[in-house]
Amino acid sequence: MPRQLHTLIVLALAALLLGCSGSKSYSKRGDKLDEAGLYAEAAEMYLQAARRNNKNVDAKIGLKKTGQMLLNDKLSDFFKNVAMGDNRAEAVATYLDAKAYVDRVAYTGVTLEIPDHYKADFEKVKAEHLVDLYNEGQALYEREEFAAAEKVFARITKLEPGYKDASSLQDVAYLEPLYRTGKSELESGNYRKAYAAFSKVMDKNSAYKDCNALRQETLTKGQFNMAVLPFTSNQKSSALAGKVQAHAMTALIDLKDPFLKVVDRENLDRILEEQRLSLSGVVDEQTAVRAGNIMGAQAVLMGDVVSYQEVPGQLRRVTKDGYESYKVQQVNKETGEKYFVTRYKPVRYTEFFQENKVVLSINYRVVSLETGEVMLSKVVEKQAEDHAYYASYDGNKDLLLPKLNGNVDLRDNARREVRTLLNAPREVKPMTTLLSEVLRATGTSMAAAVRDEVSAKLP
Repeated sequence: MPRQLHTLIVLALAALLLGCSGSKSYSKRGDKLDEAGLYAEAAEMYLQAARRNNKNVDAKIGLKKTGQMLLNDKLSDFFKNVAMGDNRAEAVATYLDAKAYVDRVAYTGVTLEIPDHYKADFEKVKAEHLVDLYNEGQALYEREEFAAAEKVFARITKLEPGYKDASSLQDVAYLEPLYRTGKSELESGNYRKAYAAFSKVMDKNSAYKDCNALRQETLTKGQFNMAVLPFTSNQKSSALAGKVQAHAMTALIDLKDPFLKVVDRENLDRILEEQRLSLSGVVDEQTAVRAGNIMGAQAVLMGDVVSYQEVPGQLRRVTKDGYESYKVQQVNKETGEKYFVTRYKPVRYTEFFQENKVVLSINYRVVSLETGEVMLSKVVEKQAEDHAYYASYDGNKDLLLPKLNGNVDLRDNARREVRTLLNAPREVKPMTTLLSEVLRATGTSMAAAVRDEVSAKLP
């Protein structure tokens, strides 16, 4: 038998024995408690014993007896509550507690009995209790105490799903405060808060009152139109400036901010061409205001590529001294037994290192078309880099060991480092890939700053 399988079997048997032992212990405690007349405590001990070992017959017999006695006490309390007639809620709660106990015991395979007349009494008092709750919920709703009403209708739904229109009233009690909050925030010009409230309503019920129309009104009134004008640069970086603009637009759109609308690129290019603004570079605020107004924007994002640098790394190599292990067979002179010893021969291997890096610096600003003032101005510098650090060896890589102070380095971490270098990637990311990364990072940074600025101005 495989050692692992044997170990698992032993552990399983040990757990079973411990469970059985614990079960017997609980069962004996139950016997003593039962003898002392403490049947409620005895029932709990028997229940624990039966749950630990479902084959403990003595525990099940004891649970059947004492558990039924405990259940009868609970049912007796229920009957007293029903007879008093002044607290239907307590009567319902008492019966449900008794039923829950029956269900707990049933998991062990022991069945406790609730006489039919108790069941009939429960259905009657439950029906009366549901009427009480429903009237209470409606009264709270009419007083516009929506949170309290929602809790009452939730209790009804839990007690009897599908009872009258309790579920619908529960939803309304949840939705109506949000709906009113949305309307209030909309009237106050707090468009983002209004949108959030209306969205919660529509997540629950998309057809609730005129919520959809009000949410659209919120968007219409609070929407902020932004145009991204062409970035400028020196002649060498003219193509790069177009990429910066494209990534800025993409990042703004990816924010998925419902209140921030970006003027589409095709419309922007057409207007710029018509106005001959693309030829002039759109470098000053006055020209930006004129272009933005033509496009129906409230603000424009514009900027300059300050600098861009590509730093291609040269492949550097260093030859290292090491050792390759090998086995030598020897013979024990006294016994004639053959055995192997490990020897090490000096070898040389090569380590390589290369790093590529790009650095992009831009200056951008957001200009308000209402005032012509600069709302936001920042300089962003981003860089992306990647390196390859690996080793090459012409011999048996699995037997290569490094050298330390003139000797073989037999430390485990030294072995791992050499193996890692021998298996490390040998390609470094090209400049085009690094440029894409730095453009995405730059666009994301600009978009986040613009979103924060717009959010601050739009409640």
